[in-house]
Amino acid sequence: MNEHVTVRVGAGGATLRGRELGARLRTLREAAGLTGDEVARRMGRAHSTLSRWENGGLVPRPPDVYFMLDLYDVQEAERDALLRSVRSARAHGRWEVDASVKVADYARLEGRAWKVETFHNGGVPGLLQTPEYAREALRAWDPGATPQQIERLVSVRLGRQRRLAEADPLQLSAVIGEGALRVAVGGAAVMRAQLKRIVDAAAQPNVDIRILPYAAGAHGGMTGTFTILRSHDDVDVDVATIATRAGDVYYEDVEPFAQALRRLTAAALAQRKSAAMIAAMRRDFT
Repeated sequence: MNEHVTVRVGAGGATLRGRELGARLRTLREAAGLTGDEVARRMGRAHSTLSRWENGGLVPRPPDVYFMLDLYDVQEAERDALLRSVRSARAHGRWEVDASVKVADYARLEGRAWKVETFHNGGVPGLLQTPEYAREALRAWDPGATPQQIERLVSVRLGRQRRLAEADPLQLSAVIGEGALRVAVGGAAVMRAQLKRIVDAAAQPNVDIRILPYAAGAHGGMTGTFTILRSHDDVDVDVATIATRAGDVYYEDVEPFAQALRRLTAAALAQRKSAAMIAAMRRDFT
């Protein structure tokens, strides 16, 4: 959908940029059937250096990336995109990648998280969308997208949702602005099914959904949607993200977002009252 994705992070962002590049390089090495020892030996590098590249502790120089991409037989678009990415990261302190490369792919970052905390005021969070709602939202986002592109993105979205029902499920805490649920995406039938989906999800013990009503007045989420991905991995860190039309923006300093979310949660309706409001909205879509 987006032809270009830009990820900008704060001062602590080198770890995030390095980790994303390193994860991709490790995946390419493994796909080429090479061990870390083999690659380090062919490059004339210490194995510890290669390990630091792959775990994000050190961003490699462009000549090192050239060598690895030749060794892994990476061709054309992905090769060019990765080389542009590493140059940009080193030169400008920001991370730019083509969406097709998936280096900064949100779904992969979310897949490593144990908890997602989010505020949405423009639409239903992707983790709660029905297929019909998702299709309508994606078509509105990019009217030029082909049916194949839409279905591919819907499939990814539904795949992400399966984590909510696993044996060790993803924890979801969502504050949703009332207005996001009153937009008639796809018409009344689609919205009735969508609102039922939210109520059903809220009944799960790992899902906490609260509605921020119009009556709450001015609030800390008026600038827009944001999400915090919580990690308990020794390598990963918590990350906050904002989706924009130009791409996703990631921050490792999540505390300003966490503070805003705490205030939004305090201003929102309790879970039971939120469920009652959603049920009433569902009756309004006739």
